Amino acid sequence: MNPVASSRAVLAQSTLATVVSAIANTLRGEYGIAADPVLSSVGIDPAVMQDPELRLKVTVLSPLWLRCVELTGDEAFGLRVARYLLPAQFYGIDLALSTSATFGEALQRHVQIIRIMTTSALPQLTTGADGDIRLEFHQHGPIRHTHAALDCFYYGVYIRLFERQTGLQARQLLRRLELSRPMPADPTPWQLPGLDVHFGCPGSAMVFKAQYRTLPLPGANPYLLAQLELPILQYLAQLGLPLPPSALRARLAGMLADDPTVEQLAAALDISAPLVRRNLSEQGLTFSRLLDQAREAQALVLLGDPALSLVQVANRLGFSSSSSLVRAFRRWQNNTPVNYRRQLLG
Repeated sequence: MNPVASSRAVLAQSTLATVVSAIANTLRGEYGIAADPVLSSVGIDPAVMQDPELRLKVTVLSPLWLRCVELTGDEAFGLRVARYLLPAQFYGIDLALSTSATFGEALQRHVQIIRIMTTSALPQLTTGADGDIRLEFHQHGPIRHTHAALDCFYYGVYIRLFERQTGLQARQLLRRLELSRPMPADPTPWQLPGLDVHFGCPGSAMVFKAQYRTLPLPGANPYLLAQLELPILQYLAQLGLPLPPSALRARLAGMLADDPTVEQLAAALDISAPLVRRNLSEQGLTFSRLLDQAREAQALVLLGDPALSLVQVANRLGFSSSSSLVRAFRRWQNNTPVNYRRQLLG
């Protein structure tokens, strides 16, 4: 029986099957071990490596991780696998995040779309009193990941992904790395140069230095980002997972002048309108509220362009007049567009 997760109930705890390819390549490349017999021994058909969209239950993947650690005798097996994870296996997430405007924005997108890769360890962003950004990872569901699996994703997905995005090393970006796994017999493989790593923590978290929140990303490209996010949104909808409101607002930004409807947004996403409505409702949003948020966000962007008159800004936002824009802006920001522009541009 093929152990592929295919229903929404299973998706409560599942991970993209592409991680199996990385495990297989590690067994062959690092230890000279044939991978297919190992996969078969834990009930995984090696054919799952041929389909990048398949998802496997955590209950299927965990025995594979444990078997590999036992077979190799290597407590750091998860770290070895991390070297074999490729950006192309991340369903476009890597490139989409890299085209965000700032690192802080990329972190927010990461939290919203990481469920494509796994629905078992869900991230959450918080800000400390010192302004540092804390990316916490919370266990979702009753089945816990193995230490090897978590090592692979923290070091292979998260750290390497953020290093690629920013061009900086982990020791520059991170204040510290907190791991829930106990102290290994030899912690050396986990201790990256200059990175403060803590073991045996109540939960796992990456703490980023406050100054990097507004760091511009070298690959920032809003037009490419819009193209890359489209298949990601479609895949999230296909899985029955939440559509990030920030991505929906970004889609609406270029449609505001025509006073878009939910049907037009759904058509632009190639997703059914009832599905969009239901997705918004499950997140406590209505389309009218989302549209209002999109207008507010775009107003702040357009008012930063001194070449645009208030009438032009109002037209691009879908308002019938500049006075309508003024009334809406007072409601949004408790300010006027003129005052906001003056404060913004000095």
